[in-house]
Amino acid sequence: MAKIIICEDENIVALDIKRHLERFGYEVAGIYDSAEDAISACARDKPDLVLMDIQLSGAMDGLDASTIIYQNHNIPVIMLTAYADDITLARVKDGLPFGYILKPFEDRELKTAIEIALFRHEMDEKLRKSEARYRTLFEDAPTANFTADGNGILTDCNTTFIKLLNIESKEDVIGQSIFSYFTDTDNDNRLWQSFLNRTNGVSQDWELKRSDGTKVFVLATLSILPRTEDKPLEIQGYLLDNTERRDLENQLRQAQKMEAIGRLAGGIAHDFNNIITAIMGYGNLLREDIEDNPLLKEEVEGILSATQRAVNLTRQLLSFSRKQAVEAKVVNIHDILKDLEKMIQRLVNENIQVTLALNASSPFVSIDPGQFEQTIVNLVVNARDAIKGNGSIIIQTKSVICDNTCHQHGIKQGKWLQIIVKDNGCGISAEDLQHIFEPFFTTKEKDKGTGLGLSTVYAIITRSGGQIAVESTVGAGTTFFIYLPEVEEKTEAISNTAQKVEQKTRSGTIIVAEDDEFIRGLISRLLAKSGYRVLESTDPHDAIQIAEHEKDYMLLTDIVMPQMNGYDLAARLSEKRPGLKVLFISGYQDRSFIVPEKNLGNVKSLFLEKPFSHEVLLETIDKLATL
Repeated sequence: MAKIIICEDENIVALDIKRHLERFGYEVAGIYDSAEDAISACARDKPDLVLMDIQLSGAMDGLDASTIIYQNHNIPVIMLTAYADDITLARVKDGLPFGYILKPFEDRELKTAIEIALFRHEMDEKLRKSEARYRTLFEDAPTANFTADGNGILTDCNTTFIKLLNIESKEDVIGQSIFSYFTDTDNDNRLWQSFLNRTNGVSQDWELKRSDGTKVFVLATLSILPRTEDKPLEIQGYLLDNTERRDLENQLRQAQKMEAIGRLAGGIAHDFNNIITAIMGYGNLLREDIEDNPLLKEEVEGILSATQRAVNLTRQLLSFSRKQAVEAKVVNIHDILKDLEKMIQRLVNENIQVTLALNASSPFVSIDPGQFEQTIVNLVVNARDAIKGNGSIIIQTKSVICDNTCHQHGIKQGKWLQIIVKDNGCGISAEDLQHIFEPFFTTKEKDKGTGLGLSTVYAIITRSGGQIAVESTVGAGTTFFIYLPEVEEKTEAISNTAQKVEQKTRSGTIIVAEDDEFIRGLISRLLAKSGYRVLESTDPHDAIQIAEHEKDYMLLTDIVMPQMNGYDLAARLSEKRPGLKVLFISGYQDRSFIVPEKNLGNVKSLFLEKPFSHEVLLETIDKLATL
């Protein structure tokens, strides 16, 4: 039942209207003779409708009151009046009444006007709520929403659209062309035209530019709003920020490329190891044969030195392919840095001066030497790229003792070797410093960095029990601080100096199973020269046939061979000779793809990684013989 207020200054007329309303089944909430009282009653009683005369007692007439009641309280008003002159009608049109009834009126006329006013108000409320709901969805949506005409001129947008394109206000958007935000106007204009030629909505990938010039990638969903004959074409668009997903896709593609290149590098390194093993072995043999010729000996040492650099290159390839075995050793950091100095000089431009300041009193740490070299090279390359024009890179070492009062980069109590790599380049912003060690994060230009260098450095140092920190000032340069625990056992430090193999008499039979002709011939010659009886086999089946005629022997076998791998060969031979002593050799660091078919429990074995020197081979076989 609708609740109605009557505002009529003539009491008899008001009572008559009240009688009609009650007979129609409406509830009369009150009768008032002034507009002010009626407005107060509306605020208090919240009626569904007001019947209001134009001429009322008090300072305000009904037309002004009707506007206030509708605007402030959202209550429909029907005007009751005996006047129908042009001035009154004009005022009525300017106001907000839901009906206009001339006195005197019939019962049916009054009821019809009331029902129409109530229905119209109900429909208006539904429309208002629908529009409010749409406006809320449009304004508060996480997508960047906009409307535009057929020519791409923006007519509306939401807050997310403004934030997405880094625009100050909506006023800066309305009236602008959507094409002004495209990075490639011609191409995206074609996308827009292709959409207009379709009858249904479409989704397109757009590349937009923000007001600050940065790019943003969005998924644009476009549709044409229903149109009437007198309404121009209107486009509605929803933009979803796709930048992060696109970056992740690029990272995935980059990771897949890195994986593919890594596999290629691992394969190349394996083949290269065989070649290096042959060069190194024949070089060692030649050095022994020309012991009394200093001039030739110097030339051979040059060959062996170049071979060692090739070994280091192979190690870097394997490190890149993530197939390098991590072997921490006690090393002298000063020796490594001195050996790297020439390489570093080649890495940087002539306008950059590289200085070593090796001041540490105890430069011994436990770390994989190849990975430490990789760490320094990565930091130097980063420093080089940060320097525009003339500049300098300083590599410095210091011994640091941290006690309970030490707060230097959060390192723990103890003795540390500090390695500093400092440049005077462009520096890194505070915001970028927070992400500097994250995988795939890079501040370099497109196609000039993978974003993996510093994340690899971080992994190497932390895996070695150390810490790394960075300080930088934009325009002044960047300094990386590496902290590695000092090692007291200096005698364990490795040396790059070749040790001369001990000259002693060796004997026994060794079956050499190696499918590479050069490696097989080299190993056989080295072993034969040292006193062993050597039986060469070109493949595993040949080795099995040879072994059938031997009573006492050791087996030296490559692991990866055609037809049968070295593990299975050893298992087959150990069936007839339990306790067989086997030296496995391989140029593959990752041998997880090779699984023995049979148990090797009866085999006593050692493993030697290619490339290896004459000395290391004989030392390993001596150790195998004692098992």
